[in-house]
Amino acid sequence: MSRAPRVEVTLEAAYEDPQRQVFLTTRDLSETGIYLLAADPPSPGIPARVMLELPGHPAMLRLAGTVARCDDAGFAVALDLEQSSAEALGVLREFTLPG
Repeated sequence: MSRAPRVEVTLEAAYEDPQRQVFLTTRDLSETGIYLLAADPPSPGIPARVMLELPGHPAMLRLAGTVARCDDAGFAVALDLEQSSAEALGVLREFTLPG
């Protein structure tokens, strides 16, 4: 299984799950996931929503997924390709393409 290319980028993101709504900072993005820095990460398996604005794109991206893993620095959200809009996923894919 090949891993999607990641782009290291620091952006403010609105994160929401059933227990919390907070503003966090991204560490990196790919077309399949987002890593968020957090001192108190949520547990894996929790459904999540992330909203962020990418440089050069005027609209806010609204993405849905599941908390995939946690570590001491934060956590990763694996994006749900069926619950996130095709347009938002396309913008994210274009932003993370190499070159």
